[in-house]
Formats: sequence, C-alpha cells, structure tokens
Amino acid sequence: MLSSRTTDGADNWARESEARPGSRGWRVYTWSLFDYSLTGGSALLLLTLVEMIDINSRSSVPFQSLAERFGLLSYGGLNALSGLLIGMLMGLLVITASLLTKGAARVVTAADRPRMRHRLLIALNIWALIAFALNQEPHVNRYIIGVLREGEKIDSLRNTLLHHERAYAYAVMLGIVFGCWAVLRLTRAIRHRDRAVRIAWRVSLTVLIAVAYYVDSRIEVQLYEDSLHLSAYLFSLTLTMGLVGSFNVESSSVFSPTRNKHWRVMGAIGAVIALSSSFTIFHFGRNQSLKVLVFYHTTQTKESVKVAWWMLDSDGDGYPALMGGGDADDSRSDISPSQIEIIGDGVDNNCIGGDLSAEEVEEWKRTQRRGSDASVSAPRRLNVVYIFIDALRADHLGTYGYSRAVSPKIDRLAARSTVFDNAFTPAPNTFEALPKFMQSSYWDGHFETWTETLARNGYNALLFPRRITTLRRHVKGMTEAYQGTQGRLDYTIDRAIEILSAAPAAQPFCAYLYASDPHRPYREHQDFNFGSQLTDRYDGEIAYTDSQFGRLFEWMESSGRMSDTAIVIMADHGESLGERGIFKHSSQLYNEQTHVPMIIYLPGAKPCRVGDYVSTIDLGTTILNIAGLAPASGSIGVSLLPLMNGESVDHPPVYGEQTNKQESPYVRPERNVHIETKKYMVITQSGFKLIYDRNVSSFELYDLKNDPAESHNLFDRIPERAAELKRLLGRYIDVVTASRPFDADENRYIFGEPDQGVDDE
Repeated sequence: MLSSRTTDGADNWARESEARPGSRGWRVYTWSLFDYSLTGGSALLLLTLVEMIDINSRSSVPFQSLAERFGLLSYGGLNALSGLLIGMLMGLLVITASLLTKGAARVVTAADRPRMRHRLLIALNIWALIAFALNQEPHVNRYIIGVLREGEKIDSLRNTLLHHERAYAYAVMLGIVFGCWAVLRLTRAIRHRDRAVRIAWRVSLTVLIAVAYYVDSRIEVQLYEDSLHLSAYLFSLTLTMGLVGSFNVESSSVFSPTRNKHWRVMGAIGAVIALSSSFTIFHFGRNQSLKVLVFYHTTQTKESVKVAWWMLDSDGDGYPALMGGGDADDSRSDISPSQIEIIGDGVDNNCIGGDLSAEEVEEWKRTQRRGSDASVSAPRRLNVVYIFIDALRADHLGTYGYSRAVSPKIDRLAARSTVFDNAFTPAPNTFEALPKFMQSSYWDGHFETWTETLARNGYNALLFPRRITTLRRHVKGMTEAYQGTQGRLDYTIDRAIEILSAAPAAQPFCAYLYASDPHRPYREHQDFNFGSQLTDRYDGEIAYTDSQFGRLFEWMESSGRMSDTAIVIMADHGESLGERGIFKHSSQLYNEQTHVPMIIYLPGAKPCRVGDYVSTIDLGTTILNIAGLAPASGSIGVSLLPLMNGESVDHPPVYGEQTNKQESPYVRPERNVHIETKKYMVITQSGFKLIYDRNVSSFELYDLKNDPAESHNLFDRIPERAAELKRLLGRYIDVVTASRPFDADENRYIFGEPDQGVDDE
C-alpha cells in the first residue's frame, strides 16, 4: 500500500507512456489510486478495531445487551467504506498535484529534468491552489472556520483572527494539505531506510495516533465536534494511513494474477464489509440505543455515519431521509429537523411535531399556565432573599442525600423549608437558563421579569452580582446593584448584611444574591479541603459557599428577619463530574446537568418535601404569588404554593433545551457558518423523561423513578410511552421555536455585545 509507484509515478509516467502509449502510464495511476483507497480503508479498519476494544472495555458505555455489542461491531464495517472513499480522494489530490507540478516545472524551466528547488517551489504553489480550491467546498470551509472561531476565543489571537479570518482560513487549509502530503512523503522515504529507522517511525506514529484518539474520545466529549474532535479524527486517520503505508505492500504485487489466494481473501473481506455496511444503512435508524451510543461514544464510526449522511442527503440540508437522518422530505431543503416551525403553513417544517396552528399555540400556553394564578388567602408582602448558586448539583447537598458534609448551613435551613426533590432547569447553561427563570417562561419572550414586577409594586430591589454583565442583562428592575470586590463571595455577604441591616422597615426588599463559586475553575479553600480530585475540589467550593451563606442566615436569625423574609435557594444548572466522560456543563440534558436544588423557606410555613417534577421557571410565579401579585401576561410558570401547602396539583410536564454554538462570541450572527446543536427534553409526572438530539435525530427515554442514573434507554422497548412523550416534546419544540422573537437574547450573542465585556459560561 502507498506503493512507490504512487509518488514516483509522476517521474516515470512519460517514459512508461512512450513505451506503451495510452496503456502503461494510466495503469500506473490506476494502481496508485487503488493503493491510496486501500490504505485509507485499512487505516480506518485499524482505528475501528481500537475503537471497538476501547468501547467494550469501558463501563460507562451503556450497552443494553450482547446483541447491541454485535450491532455496533457490524456498524464498524461502514468505516472501511468511508476509509476507501477518503483514501481515494486523497490519492486523487496527490496524483493531480504531482502531475501538475511536473507539467508546470517543464513549462517554466524548459527542461526535461527540472532542478529540485524549482520543483519544490512550483509544488508549493500547486498545493496552495489546491488548498484554495478545497476551501471553496462548504463542508471544508465550515471546518476551517470552526477551528478559527475557537482560536478567536483566545485573547491574544482574537483581533488578528477576527480581522483576517479569510486569509487565515486559506493558510490553515494549506497547512493541512501540506501536512498530509508530508506524512505520506516521509512514509515513502522512511520505508527505504534501515530497520531501526522504520521501527522508530512506526513507534512515533503509534504514539501520536494514541494521543489523537485519546483527545477525540476523552476530552470535551460532545463539545467542539466540528473543530477539536474533527481535527483529532483527521489527524489520527492521516497518521494511521502513514503507519499502514510504512509496510511496503504494493497492490500491484498483492493482486498479481498468480496470487489468487489474496484475491479470495480480499474478496471475502469485501463481502463482509459490504454486508455490514448494508445492515448499517438499513438498521441504523431502527435502534435508538445504538444510535445514541454511536454519536455519543464513538470517534470513528460517528464520522463514517456523517459521511454516509452527506452522500445520502438529496436536498443538501444536512439531514437525509434514509439511515435515520430524520428528514421528512429529502426533496425540500426548507423541511428538516433544524427548521423553525411556521404556524399554519400546512407543513411539518421541523419533522417532529406536525403542522402547528395558532389555536394550538394558544391551547398549549393555556395548558401550561394552569395554576399560575393560584390564590393566596392572606398574601403577605414578605421580604425576599433570592440565592442563585451557579452550577450546583442537587445531589451534592446533604438535604438531597449526599453523604459528605459539605452543606450543613443550607441543610439546616432546608429542614425548616419546602424542599423540591425533583426540580429541573430549563437549560444546562447560564445564558439560556437565566432569561427563562427570570421571565417564568421557556423562551426569552421579552416579558416583564418577576423582579421588575416586584419593583413596580413597591419593593426595594437590590442586586448583589458577581457576573455583572450577564446578570444586569436579565435581572431587571433592580434599584441598586452592589458589585463585589474581585468576585469574592465573603465580600458580597458582608455587603448584603450591611445594606439589609439599614433597609427601612416600611418598605419590603428583594435581595438578589449570586454565587459563582461552584462553577469551574474550582478554587481551593484552605478550610474546606476534601482532597485533590475533581469532585473533592467541587465539594470544597460548595462547602465554602455554604459557609458564607450560613453567615447571612445567622444574621437573619439574630436580627429577626427570619420572621418576615422568604428565602429561595436555587441553581441555574448542575455540573457533570466525569459521568459519561463529560465534565462541566452546557452539553447534556441528563440529571447531573439538569437536576437542581430548589428550596423555599416561608416564615411560619410547615416544612415539607415535594416529589412532583417542577421547573425553575416556576420560581418567579411562586414568589409573586406569595406577595399577592400576578405574573406578566406572557409568563407560563406555575405557582408552587399549593404544593407547598400539601395540596394535590396536576403540574404540567417539565421541559428543557440545550444549545451549543460553535462560533466566536464576537462574530455577528449573520457570519455564523455552523448549525447550532440542539437537544430537548420533557419530563412527565409519571417520571418518564425523553431526550431528543435534533442534530442526529436520536431519542432517549428513561424511567427516572426506577433508573435515576439514566442508563437504560427504553425508547424502543415501550413504544406507546415513547410515542406519548415524543408527541408532547414535538409540540413544545413547535411552540417554542414559533414563539421565540427573532431578537431574543438566546438568538444573539452568547456572551453579550462585544463592548459589554465577557463573562464565563
């Protein structure tokens, strides 16, 4: 493979053509192209073997049965076809560049044997032209731009890349094609060196391949798919082609007429690959558990599926109708899962919820609002202390069953409060969640926030922020905003106690306190050191946060404020700590990122625990209900007061969505080149949860009451329940996408306008 004829063919082509015009020269290039194709297929088969061994050895990969393990193995056959195609395309580029270089060198130098420096200079120009041409292909250009957009998030590179993005795109493309050529060229050169050099080369390639595979399979999983992970995939594939090519096996000798056994062996392998690929194309969309496993846990197979989808996509909208691609009409690019549902056009634009009418939108909203205006027999104008703790998991607090004593102060308050055992965020990142729970809505509809309503009704609204840009953008109506010093929570608590101590008794206040300490990066606190592991440092941040808010609770107790003040403790989202190979947040809708603590203390109210599934968008409506105020007309959050009073309430399903944009936060939306990744979820009061990944058209159904770890995907096992939740989720997606204004904050800058400064996610 990677025969010496591949790269020497251009040098010998003229002589061989003269010896047998129209025959020998083209045969050389036919064999050379076959070599490249075979090398690409062999390389991906080798990587597939590594992938299958790795996945089957990992306990975190959720196989449902032995049949699924064999199913995934059969899916690997598609990798070989993908490798054959990629190898052939690479061969075409190399052979074309070789021919153009030789022809141009003869024309420029007017010599049969141009000097090496002339050939190198001309070759560089030829490769530059090829890089320019490749960069015109939309898929290639999106990948290059994705790499640059990640670079633009680095302060030292930002301005340079932003102002010269097109030029750098060509430079990066040239670097990639030259790097691929260099690996293959070195492989041919090393193959003729002594044994020690060949072994050293192969060992070096193996180490680099292992590093690339580790990055692709373990680092920032499900994030940066079109930049970091695609780069790691291409890097490992190129190096593996070099490794395979370092073994001097030529197709012209392997498949000589005298070696029929080789033909038979390769024919058998080809038949197996063809059968497994046919099975994959037919079966891939029929097993949701395997489909999720491929896209969330594999490195090679998911890219091969994407190649197959690209080839099967007739209308070019990124979604084929075949192979589980999710497109309801592959002849129309305006119909695909990524489209926004258009009200009353008679078409299911996003291929999930059916056509949507204006009447159905209003009916959905009325259903969601039931209970939002729950009556209060004697509403009290209580003070409100609203505590928003960033990235706090519910299951890392003692009151939610955590064994480590990291939250004694909050646990003590929880024992006097209503604790919601099953509270969920509407989005697992701050930028999406914050406008939703401030407006008591599942989308940023420009509604009046609950803090604005309180301020409009005489409350002294006080904000104690540490992410000043983000909070001021969404926590509106505040009378004063007291910025802390160097983001220190202890200073914030000191300032809050000072300000609230002087608050006039005649005017109720709403103090909005924000704590970012559990958010990454995790800082070490000397008095709260649980160890050096990731979870230990996360718990240390929680313990520190708990101690600081404990000081506030102690002051409220000693000052008598516990008798006239409601306290709300919540989080915007959770945090993954290695589950499923995921760290941080903003990437999944599993419980570790969506299940949040929600604790409400009301003076004189009986402590209780509520098992109903609720959302943090219910908090604003509940707070206003406590004060005897009605929420904004567009709000759809439900008042939780009846549940807190022990009443039976038919709470509507709980929804959520997750968005990931692979774009620079400093680039205007019209310059975006990537489709944002979207996931949606619905949870019913029966405890069933459905997760839909729009970009890969996959579904996951979990029984949270019996499977809180969400390890058994039941979508294909209980089709009636799956259909019910799919219908609910489809209608939610339709209503949200149709109702969200075009200028909603969620559709603009993730971090805010460039001149406002940047907050971490």
